[in-house]
Amino acid sequence: MAIVLNRRGLIPTKTAVFRVDAGPGIGMGHFMRCRTLAFEMIRRNWVVFFVGHGLPEELLEETSGDVNRVINLIDFAHFKESREDAVAFFNFLSERFHWFVDCVIIDTYRYSRDDYALFQRFNPGRVHIVVIDDLANRDTPAQIVINPNPLFDPTPYNRQKIPYILCGEKYTLIRPEICAVIGRTYRADGPIMVTLGGGDVVEHLMKVLEAIPEDVPNPVCVSVSDNCPRLEIEAWIARNPIRRYINTDSRKFPELLASASLALTGGGTTLWEVYALGVPSLCLLWVDNQRQTSVIIKEQATSFLVDIVSRINIDLQSEWLENSLQTFVKTVGGQGQTRSVQQQGFCADEVISREKTSLGIGDSDLIDTDFIRKTLARLHAEPEFWNEMIRRQQGLIDGKGAQRCVDVIDSSQWLAVPLLAADWSRTYENW
Repeated sequence: MAIVLNRRGLIPTKTAVFRVDAGPGIGMGHFMRCRTLAFEMIRRNWVVFFVGHGLPEELLEETSGDVNRVINLIDFAHFKESREDAVAFFNFLSERFHWFVDCVIIDTYRYSRDDYALFQRFNPGRVHIVVIDDLANRDTPAQIVINPNPLFDPTPYNRQKIPYILCGEKYTLIRPEICAVIGRTYRADGPIMVTLGGGDVVEHLMKVLEAIPEDVPNPVCVSVSDNCPRLEIEAWIARNPIRRYINTDSRKFPELLASASLALTGGGTTLWEVYALGVPSLCLLWVDNQRQTSVIIKEQATSFLVDIVSRINIDLQSEWLENSLQTFVKTVGGQGQTRSVQQQGFCADEVISREKTSLGIGDSDLIDTDFIRKTLARLHAEPEFWNEMIRRQQGLIDGKGAQRCVDVIDSSQWLAVPLLAADWSRTYENW
């Protein structure tokens, strides 16, 4: 722990070093959840460094009231092999910080069990190693693991005997800009927000936009990243420019989302932000690694769901969606097969069979426009339905995940994580 001087005099501080990358091929997800955790740490007087490549400098500052929080950026070379990356990062911690830090937080799919074992074997100051993970598809020996996916089963981490396991909806990381607008009164006359994430999402996005009726009474806001091709979107907006508009400014997004009457979104982090705000939603799942999201929706009945990556048993439908799902019954075949959602074989089919809370459509590259139209028609017709959805959403995600994570990091004791004999026998020839 270091001592620094600020306006309040000498205060004790802790230091955290994050290893995280961003950019093309990686996306912004790892960076954004690290950023959320980092700003909560800085709020508690931690000094934070981000070590990585492709990190957006413009997002490393956050102002709340008259307090400006800043993450220190250190550029890190890109290595083709994870072992080279891990060794270089270990050496960086030794040479730059002499391991005088309080915790190291790693968020990357690249590191293997062997790479994490390196940090456990040669950790000279018993520095906490924290891993942010959302797959549980490889061992991550560390003092703390954070899996922010709601309802994720901690079994894979329990098996590894990780001392502190922060897993599930209590630890979902909601960025501070969204947390700042939680609690707004829901407005049924607000805009319909359509957002499917960053990058080139035009193919799926246009199918969603074309499904929105021309006479829908609510204005429609399409929010995309600045690098998303916009020619087709702008042509759609030009057909009714008074009621349709586009947003490419990420700084405006939280306010727009908080004022929305309905969100049409993908199954990533934005969906959990929607839940924290309490905005009725239709979730479009079209990315395979978001399969766990479909399980959550089917268990919790928190969104309408269009699932085009799973094959779901068509004859199971809940009463509360029956009227809106007749089109699925007509167009989808019989029961299909799904892959495991988690390593222990927790399958979407098993959940929907047990809970019978919703219905998805799979094995199709088409988005059912009738379903989206009928969903929008219920927006004004059944307020009690939407209020129940909002209650379920906010009962699942409350926006305090980052606080709970830092509570544990702040108070945890260093405990050794068990390593295998193979971990101890591995050599690092070029180290």
